[in-house]
This record gives sequence, structure tokens and C-alpha cells, in this order.
Amino acid sequence: MKFNNASMIVIMLLSTLMVMSSNNWFSMWMGMEINLMSFIPILKMNNKESSNNMMIYFLSQSMGSMLFLYTLLATWLTPSNHEQLMMSMIMVSMMIKLGMPPAHTWMIMMLNNMDWMNCLLLMTVQKLAPMTVMYSMTNMVNETFIIVTIATIIGTIGGINQTSLRKMMGYSSISHTGWMVMLTTHNTLWMSYFTIYTMIVFMICFMLNNESIFFLNQLNMMKLNNKISFSINMISMSGLPPMMGFVPKWIAIQYLINSNMTVIAFIMVMTSLLSLYFYMTMVLPSLTMESTTIKMMPKTEKTYSMMTILSLTMPLFLTLNILI
Repeated sequence: MKFNNASMIVIMLLSTLMVMSSNNWFSMWMGMEINLMSFIPILKMNNKESSNNMMIYFLSQSMGSMLFLYTLLATWLTPSNHEQLMMSMIMVSMMIKLGMPPAHTWMIMMLNNMDWMNCLLLMTVQKLAPMTVMYSMTNMVNETFIIVTIATIIGTIGGINQTSLRKMMGYSSISHTGWMVMLTTHNTLWMSYFTIYTMIVFMICFMLNNESIFFLNQLNMMKLNNKISFSINMISMSGLPPMMGFVPKWIAIQYLINSNMTVIAFIMVMTSLLSLYFYMTMVLPSLTMESTTIKMMPKTEKTYSMMTILSLTMPLFLTLNILI
């Protein structure tokens, strides 16, 4: 991601804010279209994979946008007794845009051919607009829980036995998106989850980008203290206590139990435990492989240390905030 993409990033962020602040479907559609056209130039790099990524992203997002717009037009032209069907179609269109199962293969293909900073944008910022639309559909609770269950299962199973770190992060993103979509049935919890998730993903992508690491067998290139920082952030991503990533999952489980949705809570806890397997496949090699040490600037090492401290101390402040 180069500096000359700064203007496109600003437009992308403004279009996301446009969707989040909109009070009607049509302006949401316009915001997502602007977001689409601003993100495509950011994907441009001087290689063949960037052209493929641009085409894959354009086709997948256009398909979701067309279905969304068609549903809006059909809603205005047909009687209100078809409202439930129309809302279901809107939800399907947002699933396509989010890269949720069964329309998740395009996102995994893209992530595997992108640099880490673009991966960061695709796994975080680009999810905000579609999730805002899903949050607006407050009467689709049953459909939401079906989507969430499928997403967490596919996200967990898909990440097993992968050697590409970008693919593993992609399937992890699918699983976490399922958790966030589940919380869209609540007023503000999904945004809290998204904020913490974004912080963790940023720390991981920043570290892997600086080290130019894309596969599991490259983790031995990191120095021991950086391996420890990476491992702590990955454990946080898995949701193990007392790391920062445990807090949003704890809040989500509490919400489900308080809403008498214990079956859904049980399924999500089980899939979360199963996902620990592929998180550990990233953590254990990084700690057990002998380092082929390379020199690194102290400034970068200090940045990694700050990230580690954040992952370890943030849960305390978040917990105190919740209790107070």
C-alpha cells in the first residue's frame, strides 16, 4: 500500500461513514458503490495478481450490489406482504459483500495474493459498511443466527491444515465476522467487538508485513522476542483468557445466555475451541523453531513490545469499564 493511495483511502473511509450515517437504503447503496470504486485502485500493484484481485473484488461486490439494488426496487414496486423475502435477499447480498459462507471463496483467493496492509483493509474497514446494513435489519434474528452458525463452522474448519498465513487469517476473519454479525442484533455490542478485532488484526498484519512473512515455515526468520509478541497477539486473536481477544467473546456469550439462546452460545463456544487448533499451528512453530536471526531496528522492536503490552493490559481496562 503506497502513499499515493492516500486519497483513495480517504474516499473509502468517507464512503464508509456515509453508509453508517445513512437513514435510507438508497444512500447506503450509493455509499457502498463509492467504497467499491475507491478500494479497487488501492489493490493495484505492478504484477499479475493485482489485476486478478481487482477483477475478483469488482465482480463479487458488483453481484452483491446488484442484488441489493434489485431488492430495493422490488420492495418499492410490490406489496408489503413480501417484506420478509426482500429482507432475506438484502441479507444474502450483504453476505456476498462480507465474504461469508457460502460466498467466501473470493475473499480467500484475494487475500492469498495481497500484501498485508491491503489484507488489513479487506478484513477490517471493508466490513463496516455491509455490517451496518445488516445491523439495520433488526427483525431478521432467526436468519442471522443461521448465518452465524455456518460462518463460525466454515471459518474454523477452513483454517485447519493451511500453510499460508494469509489464508489462515482469512478463515479467522470469517469466523470473527460470524461473531460480529450475531451481535448486530444488539445496539452497540457489534461495534465494540469490531474495534477490538481491528486492533488485534492491525498488530498482527503490521508485524508480518515488517518481517515479510507469508507462510508458516517463514516464522523462524523472526527473533525470539518478536516471536513472543507475535504469539501473544495470535493467542489474543483466538480468544483465550486473559488476552484482549477474550473480552468481546465473553461479552457475546453473556449476551446470548441472557437472551436465552444457550444452544447458539454452545455451538459458538465449541467452534471457538476447535479454532484454537489452527491458531496453535501458528503459535507453536514460531516458538519451537530455531531462529535464523536477522537484524532489526530497535524502533521496530519497541513497537512490537508496545503491541504486546497492549494485548496484555487492555482486558483489565475493558473489564473494569464493563463492570462500572
